[in-house]
Amino acid sequence: MSLLADSGGALDRAEAAGWLNPGFTRDNQEVAEKPTAFQQVVGAASSLGAVEADGSMLRLSPGCDASTNAAFSDWVHDRLATLDSAEKDGVVLEAFAWLAAKSDAEGSVGWISQSTADGFADAAEQALPDAADDDGDRRINRTKLPSWRRWLISLGLIVSFPGALQWHPLIDRRVARELTRAGLRQNEEIPAVAFLSLLAKRLPYLDGGPMFVEATRRIKHAERPRQLSPILSAALRNLHDDGVIELKLLGDAADLIRLSQDTHRLQAFYAVVAKSLDVV
Repeated sequence: MSLLADSGGALDRAEAAGWLNPGFTRDNQEVAEKPTAFQQVVGAASSLGAVEADGSMLRLSPGCDASTNAAFSDWVHDRLATLDSAEKDGVVLEAFAWLAAKSDAEGSVGWISQSTADGFADAAEQALPDAADDDGDRRINRTKLPSWRRWLISLGLIVSFPGALQWHPLIDRRVARELTRAGLRQNEEIPAVAFLSLLAKRLPYLDGGPMFVEATRRIKHAERPRQLSPILSAALRNLHDDGVIELKLLGDAADLIRLSQDTHRLQAFYAVVAKSLDVV
């Protein structure tokens, strides 16, 4: 997408392949470097609706902002957040909604590091709405997990670690991005319920959002009234500690939203104040 954007929005397919998948010379013969890689990239971009194929030309779709990594990440996030189960790319955020819902049911994210790749993929597949990938295979399996995780990293929903743990859900960056994009005014106090309603619309795979609600239904987990999931609770605590938002601590018991159990001093809040969203 960056190549197309830098080329005025369109480029001949062969020329694009030469830029993205250059070959090399061995024993005086031209050798293609991973000849299927370019087709996979074009296929993924077309599936997302970011690229349109017009004969031999590839065109950047109108509205797709590939000017920066952050802008493209926002565009992809908006696109995926609007998909339903009938579209195969919907699995990216639907599977994350299941992850958030299961972590809420478990009371923590510790179960993730205890799962094998096969066990995690099997549990996710069983909990997803019935559908098949375009290859006729399961929507998510062991071999598809690495690609799924790479998409989530690019969207600001998980982070990668070295070693056995490998990855961990951490949504701070995406939450802050969406609050910034929502145009919250600095130092304006927002009631907790209104704040969470805003997040549920922009992040449908988290507490109260339609993907999250559907995921809780499918795993037969009832959300705890006025208590947030471990993944969203950790993000709000982190953003509070970083000075991005302020969680107001005092208020009537009827107004309080509880955070998931943690050793952090913040256990509940009644309102949120945007402080330094512009630094995200």
